[in-house]
Amino acid sequence: MTLTSLEISNLRNISQAKLALSPGFNLIHGVNGSGKTSLLEAACLLFTARSFRNSNLSQVIRHDAESCLVRGELAQGSRHYRVGLQRDRAGGRDIRINEEVVKKGTDLARLQPVLILAPDSVDLLLGPPSNRRRFLNWGVFHVEQSFGPLWDEASRSLAQRNRLLRQGVASTDELHVWTAQLVEQAEAVDQARASYASLYEPVFNEVAQQVAGISGLKIEYDRGWLPDEALADVYARQLADDKKKGYTQFGFQRADVRIYLSGQSADKICSRGELKSLVWAMILAQGQLARQMNQQDALYLVDDLAAEFDAEHRHRVCSYLHESGEQTLLTGMDPSVLEAACDGQQNAMFHVEHGQFSQEE
Repeated sequence: MTLTSLEISNLRNISQAKLALSPGFNLIHGVNGSGKTSLLEAACLLFTARSFRNSNLSQVIRHDAESCLVRGELAQGSRHYRVGLQRDRAGGRDIRINEEVVKKGTDLARLQPVLILAPDSVDLLLGPPSNRRRFLNWGVFHVEQSFGPLWDEASRSLAQRNRLLRQGVASTDELHVWTAQLVEQAEAVDQARASYASLYEPVFNEVAQQVAGISGLKIEYDRGWLPDEALADVYARQLADDKKKGYTQFGFQRADVRIYLSGQSADKICSRGELKSLVWAMILAQGQLARQMNQQDALYLVDDLAAEFDAEHRHRVCSYLHESGEQTLLTGMDPSVLEAACDGQQNAMFHVEHGQFSQEE
């Protein structure tokens, strides 16, 4: 799928913009604060209903406006889609695909997977486990079609059990029912994640060798409770303590993923530069596995490539993306640096100044 056009209204410092995009590399250059990252944020918002820069979406809206709007057109062969998303300061949103109202942001994600490679991507390894759970869930969602509904059901059961625990209800029939349901769903989530991790590890090693020049990596998936213990037994043993704390302490919501190199945790022995390249390889490998399993290309949003890597690693990243053939929006300050990283293989070049975009030859 190719994003052929992107239209933005009242998003950060962009009052109005419309870009005709190309397959392959689309390079966007301009000084800091000109609107480069805001363009990527708009593309992310369009297909995830979220921002990768701020969880408070009211801050995405231009200061003198009450709402922001992003529209896009997708094409693949004879298939065409018109997508639109509007957000207002009160938190309301309107999502449409081919003029039909869509209730769930996951419908956007299913239509066009999006992967972000940005300066803070290193937090995937250095940040809290919640970052890695989101990473893991993205991968399973785009490989296993049934994972989205399963995740929603498990999250609902967990919320209901926590509600009863907070109320001090330790042995009612209702608590028993929700616990039994949570056990079944959590174990299904675990099975889907474990299966994905097994598929992902060899792909990750292949991409890490190409992009980071690192081999021999090991993925360790921690499901959120002891591997040799049934979750029902865990909940039975922990019931009194869960009631005291008011929440469920173990389960799929505590899962984590760790990367090991030479038997040691990568975040302990790798330099920050090595960690950056490893994290970017992790993200690129997700896209490759999704493409292998579902024949669906991702849209890559690459922010400030030159600030993250030296010339060699910039070239490695761009060579990988060029070989994959997937569409990429890539930003930077110096157009010559971007062109060099892409070996002159760019399909379109844009300059942005004060939120105004112009296409260059």
